[in-house]
Amino acid sequence: METHHHPFTAPATPATAVVVGAGIAGLTAAWRLRRAGLRVRVLEREPAAGGRMRTVDHDGFRVELGASILGRNYTGMLRLIEELGLTHQFGPSSTLCGFDRDNTVHRLRTDSRGDLLRTRLIGPRTKAAMFRALPNFLAHRRCLDWDTMDRNTYLDALSATQYARLHLTQEAIDHLCEPLFGGGIVLASPDRMAAADMLFYTAKLLVPHFNSPQGVGLLTRTLAERLDVELNTRVTAVRRRDDGFSVTWRDGGGEEHTDRADAVVVALPAPQVPGILPELAPLDRDYLSSLPYSRALIVSLGLERPPSERAFALFLARRTHPALVGIELHHNKIPGRVDDGRGLITLHPRQEFTDRWWDADDATVTEQALTAAAAVFPGLRDTFLTSHVSRQDPALVVRPPGGYADLRAFNARRRAMDPRLQLAGDYFGPSSTYGALRSGEEAATRILTHLTPAHQNRRLHMR
Repeated sequence: METHHHPFTAPATPATAVVVGAGIAGLTAAWRLRRAGLRVRVLEREPAAGGRMRTVDHDGFRVELGASILGRNYTGMLRLIEELGLTHQFGPSSTLCGFDRDNTVHRLRTDSRGDLLRTRLIGPRTKAAMFRALPNFLAHRRCLDWDTMDRNTYLDALSATQYARLHLTQEAIDHLCEPLFGGGIVLASPDRMAAADMLFYTAKLLVPHFNSPQGVGLLTRTLAERLDVELNTRVTAVRRRDDGFSVTWRDGGGEEHTDRADAVVVALPAPQVPGILPELAPLDRDYLSSLPYSRALIVSLGLERPPSERAFALFLARRTHPALVGIELHHNKIPGRVDDGRGLITLHPRQEFTDRWWDADDATVTEQALTAAAAVFPGLRDTFLTSHVSRQDPALVVRPPGGYADLRAFNARRRAMDPRLQLAGDYFGPSSTYGALRSGEEAATRILTHLTPAHQNRRLHMR
């Protein structure tokens, strides 16, 4: 995504905008609107900004609450980082990941096709099947980009598992598709996920990475510090009025406020949107309310010393590890990510573990997670210092087969809506921080194009 800036003289009385939600989508939209001269207020219900792209300090460790892996193909995010003056605080991150099969770790770099050809993780039959599937994959690749995902037809008709059974092998499903796409990335079974998303992640996420010693939340934290963000607020209604919109919300003390705004961006997970838009059409209300998300029970462990594993992430096969699908090793990502030679790992449980222990107290969750992690790293308990448990609900969109056809219909209806009211979030494409950022940029573009003629020559060009 590329942003071109041109000189712009703001009107004597700046237009006003309210952004609901201070995740990466809402903060990006607010930043673009503020940079264009609007007066912008961001309303966030949590006690801190960042949403699912947030890093917290916990007992001397910088813990990720959600997103933690960024691809170098996130070009618009890299430009925003440069615009904020943060480039020197980010750098190349390790791409060495490991796949545990029958308690043997097979390591390969996500940006090396040669490693996949050489690995013993999968056998010759599966490699041959992948080679045979390559023309099919390349034929559909034009539909596997941020701006073209909703044009899918064939790839939208099949689940990730169905596609893999048609074109790959059971070995590929068990040791690549299930741990990597269904669990490690989307935190849900590939049986429930459209093949389009699996192939998109293949094309777009298996690339060089970048990160920050401060954690990925450095980006959202910096944006929030430079904007007017009201925390601990609960927006109850956004309604149209003759001169714009009214936004009704309650502050942390329970006092009700109503703001008038020329434009509004609602940057919330899809199921939360209908609750604050009472004038939403029934068809749109039903679509947003029913969009399926996974939920994530994320356990981070601070360690006295790191395990001997060199990879930045381990992906685990169900047969060997029924409780965990993935383990991130943050100390291996980028120098300085963890202080004093200690270790920091994040455990991603399978859905069955998450469902069983979701309502348990943090101490119980930690004990169960430690037991599961010790099966991967013997002796882990001896180095354990502290834990942090994060519950993300909703976590990530699990777009089912047929989901992109539904999105295409929703986008067509949305184009007929008042352009001064925009939606933003991670549900307009494959669920990711960059998809959310892009939707925030696009929401700002539509608002700016509509509000003042001066913005007609100042469009944000998306790439």
